[in-house]
Amino acid sequence: MADYEALDFLEQRVSSLEALVFGQSEKDADYPKNSKQKQQIIDSLLEVQAKINTSLAGKKKAAQLYEKLPDLKKYLDHRYTDEMMLSDDAREETILSESEFLEKQAALYQKLSEKQQHVNSEHVQAVPKYTENLQTLSQVQIDQQDALATMSEETRRLLNAYNNIVSLLSKQFILWDEHVTQLELQAQKK
Repeated sequence: MADYEALDFLEQRVSSLEALVFGQSEKDADYPKNSKQKQQIIDSLLEVQAKINTSLAGKKKAAQLYEKLPDLKKYLDHRYTDEMMLSDDAREETILSESEFLEKQAALYQKLSEKQQHVNSEHVQAVPKYTENLQTLSQVQIDQQDALATMSEETRRLLNAYNNIVSLLSKQFILWDEHVTQLELQAQKK
């Protein structure tokens, strides 16, 4: 019975080690079970373990620290502090109070997932190649805006000059009309 417990403990240790080494990647695809490299990896791990053990020999504080690493991982995990601080009812209440926010975030995530193919399209991926052209076009647009502002100011100035000339001509024609009318009246009196 003790052999089975030791074997289970060893399997748990290997599983946690695999989780640390491989993370989220597919371990069986990268390292198939019937590979000859399997023996080399185990040998390498045993060699590393032996080096760690020899380096810790005679150093009690380092050995104690090494033994306390799982506890340190446990204390640094945010779930541990959540379990200590919040009861199940408090966690449930927190989640329910944020339900509207979570639903909005889920909807936004769904939209993002739907548009992911557009974001990863070759057209969007090619944007960095065209940044120099875009900068050139931006400079051309800025120059055109400056030219347009100058032209608008010149047009405004010319329209003001035109309006002044038309106004002066209108006043002059009115004066000439009055003068002609006076001359016609004098000619009729004679």
